[in-house]
Amino acid sequence: MTENDVFVWMMAFVRTGGLFALIPVFSARMPVAVRIGLAAFFAWVVAGTLKAPVALPTDLGGLVVVTFHELVIGLLMGMGARLIFYAIELAGAIISTELGLSMSSQIDPLSQSSPSPIGLAMFQCAALLFLLSGAHHYVLRAFLRSFEISPPGTMGFNTNAGEVFVRNTGNIFLLAVQISAPVIAVNFVVTLTFAILGKAAPSMNVFAESFSARILVGMTILGLTVGVTAQLVLSEFRRTPELMLRLIP
Repeated sequence: MTENDVFVWMMAFVRTGGLFALIPVFSARMPVAVRIGLAAFFAWVVAGTLKAPVALPTDLGGLVVVTFHELVIGLLMGMGARLIFYAIELAGAIISTELGLSMSSQIDPLSQSSPSPIGLAMFQCAALLFLLSGAHHYVLRAFLRSFEISPPGTMGFNTNAGEVFVRNTGNIFLLAVQISAPVIAVNFVVTLTFAILGKAAPSMNVFAESFSARILVGMTILGLTVGVTAQLVLSEFRRTPELMLRLIP
């Protein structure tokens, strides 16, 4: 094994570690040894596909800069693959707030956070859809393609990466509103209806009665729009590999 092979494996390992730190499903809490082993194995596979020699850094400072560059590439690509999941979590939080379920949060064993119950359910369904649709294969294929676009040791500078990142980060809120829009609209109708009933029957406890109706109608609409939400999520999964490659700095 030559110095070139060792350097390529090290840089691939750093980039893979950054990817696995944020990529959906693979970034779940697992033993550190397992995560390191997966990154090392994937880096070994990647290093075997790169036959052309790369430029080795001549000093320690150059090695640190190149290593940091590889880590940033992995993190940005992992972030690009995870943006749709952030939108799903935000949509779940909005829906839970609209239905009055935001107080019944629980601990997510994957992220060790306290998401809303609707958000947790939607996140798990999206993760299952991510695997069943084969989107993870295309994500990993795009990651392999990144070594052709930006080989280890190269210090390119993509001026459009920052603009692409900011624009797609802003799309998180747009996607969240699109997913939760039916529930928001129905909740507005239910609230307006009970407000009219409150004026017509002042003795009626409208505030208490509206909770059950809001949850019943909201969950019904949420169930009816599952297919539309799945289509929207799948369309985002299909554009994820291209987004990951455009985020390479």
